[in-house]
Amino acid sequence: MIEATLNEWKKWYAENRTEECRVIGKRREELDDDEIFIRLWNTQDGKPPEGGESFNSKAWKKPGSTPAPGLVIVTGKGEPPLILTNQKRREEAVEETEKWEKQKSEKASKSKKTAGDKNGAGEKAKKEPPLSRYLKKPYQWRCRDCGEEFDARKPEVHCKRNPRQRAEVSRDSTKWFNQFLEDVQWTYMPHLEVTTGLVGVIDDEEANALAKEAGDSLEKILNGEDMSTPKYFDLYNERTRYLRVSDLKEHSKFKRVINRIASWRVAKQKPVGKAPLGVIEIGHAFDEFLGETFENIQSDDWAKGERVLFDCEELGVSVGGTPDLNFKGVPVETKTLRVFPHEVPEDKNQKSIFKYKWKRNYAKQTALYLQGVDNEFMLLLLISRESGSFTVVPVCDEALEGMRENWVVWAENYQTQLDAYKQLIAEEE
Repeated sequence: MIEATLNEWKKWYAENRTEECRVIGKRREELDDDEIFIRLWNTQDGKPPEGGESFNSKAWKKPGSTPAPGLVIVTGKGEPPLILTNQKRREEAVEETEKWEKQKSEKASKSKKTAGDKNGAGEKAKKEPPLSRYLKKPYQWRCRDCGEEFDARKPEVHCKRNPRQRAEVSRDSTKWFNQFLEDVQWTYMPHLEVTTGLVGVIDDEEANALAKEAGDSLEKILNGEDMSTPKYFDLYNERTRYLRVSDLKEHSKFKRVINRIASWRVAKQKPVGKAPLGVIEIGHAFDEFLGETFENIQSDDWAKGERVLFDCEELGVSVGGTPDLNFKGVPVETKTLRVFPHEVPEDKNQKSIFKYKWKRNYAKQTALYLQGVDNEFMLLLLISRESGSFTVVPVCDEALEGMRENWVVWAENYQTQLDAYKQLIAEEE
């Protein structure tokens, strides 16, 4: 098992190591049993299976109480720990790791004598593959409006907006993409094979016919396209001046953003000094790859997605976002996943992982977009990053009801922050 929810990892630990276990995350963190994690194999675990990742660094910042940045650890008395991580936690750990490395460098510069690259036994220590890399100056940037790309040591306002920072795709990820494009056969599959019973999925003859038409059309287009590996990708930056559709899906994300957005609006944009590597980079670069591919589609039926905006009455704010595509007047949002559950029947956890992602992400995203358009449903394009298989799903806004209930609670708990944000917006107008 490589990827599973935290609850499933706890069950695995209880069955394979000890029932008396505890889960340790960041200090004062309330962990969600439904959060998805991937396992990291340390030297005690032996060689990881195909697709698994080795971990040869220190798992603990403070042994037994504080994991290293980006990690969650399941541990039990007398048993080796189970080391877990995920993309979100790795990204959040980048800034903390930078600070730690800077402090370490400053301490090292005070003394010329160092212990070298050896462990406690005096042997050469194994080096864990880096999770990120330093970026060289000048940095790459792209305008959010006109798309013009430019190099600069610091961000420069373009079309009256702060630009997006870019990073060059690493050598290893370029090799991965080259191999992927050499082997891939884009294959459309009807959505009912994987979406039956999921919240928001429409089992309607007209909607299913449109989804099938879109899938068949896209299969022909993708297999006929001359595709190339992306050279750059957008770096993730949570900072924003306005609440977005993605900020309203989960409490943890909303809490982080609403508590900081006022300070973000007055702070100057700073360049990011590092870019991710490994599976995180591939995920970002794959999004870039799809964006470039869809940009080049020559079809009367397909078009770029248009920005949507809707008023969230419960929170008293307007939020916006942009679906990726449009097919015959119907918005289309794209999501990538490693594999579909039926592609790996031996991994029974993939089905629950897929359902979790659907409930917490896919269904909510489409429900929010539908509040800003006149359509009764929109299409969700799901693509496997390993096989090239994809499906197109008609989805309604059934997931909205649960979110509205959450927003009522958030409005009460974060009234001060919301009022401050709305005041800043009003001063702009």
